[in-house]
Amino acid sequence: MNVFRLRLLLDFLAVALIIACLAYWWLDNLSHELFGTALFTLVIVHNVFNRRWYGGMTKRRMDATRIVNLVTIVCLAIGMTVMLTTSLLVSRDLFPFTALSGAFAVREIHMFAGYWVLLIIAIHLGTRWDVVMNVFRTMFGMQTPNGVRAWSARILALVVAVWGMKSLSEMALGSKLMLTYSLDMWDFNESTLGFFLNYGSIVGLFAAVTHYSLYSLKWIEVSR
Repeated sequence: MNVFRLRLLLDFLAVALIIACLAYWWLDNLSHELFGTALFTLVIVHNVFNRRWYGGMTKRRMDATRIVNLVTIVCLAIGMTVMLTTSLLVSRDLFPFTALSGAFAVREIHMFAGYWVLLIIAIHLGTRWDVVMNVFRTMFGMQTPNGVRAWSARILALVVAVWGMKSLSEMALGSKLMLTYSLDMWDFNESTLGFFLNYGSIVGLFAAVTHYSLYSLKWIEVSR
């Protein structure tokens, strides 16, 4: 279980790092590149921890959860590859020897990939939410079923999802995912915490939608 806890910690740390990377105008460029490098390092560590999963992938029966999980992993690999390639081409501090002069379009693609990676990670967390909750229950000694606790968690998930829906509009995420130019710019002088809470709620929204959608599919299959 200690390995599961470490993997869970790394997953949530990756979410925190990518949100921090999206706060480019709050950071200086060096901090942004350091956070990005830490994120890529975490991705490598994550894949090392999950190397057995890749080895047994073809031996498992493929249900809806595993299919969605596999698709998100493939998409995440593509997104991270695009982010890594473009980051080297626009680096100014850590890898200036790989950078291109100008490269405005490359910066746009780099940001575009970043928003999609955040979304894909959120969906990936949703496919693994049962594992996440099992680890938390074990950590805090809550293995015994409790109706009040279960409904409290569901209400909390609903609150986060509603906040996430509001944040989708506030952060203009739809436009950013479509590579549409937007004048939207978060005012970090007014609220820094709000930026992170908004993106955190968006992650929670997509994780919850993924989890409950897959749960509904399982319930339909069992009911047949």
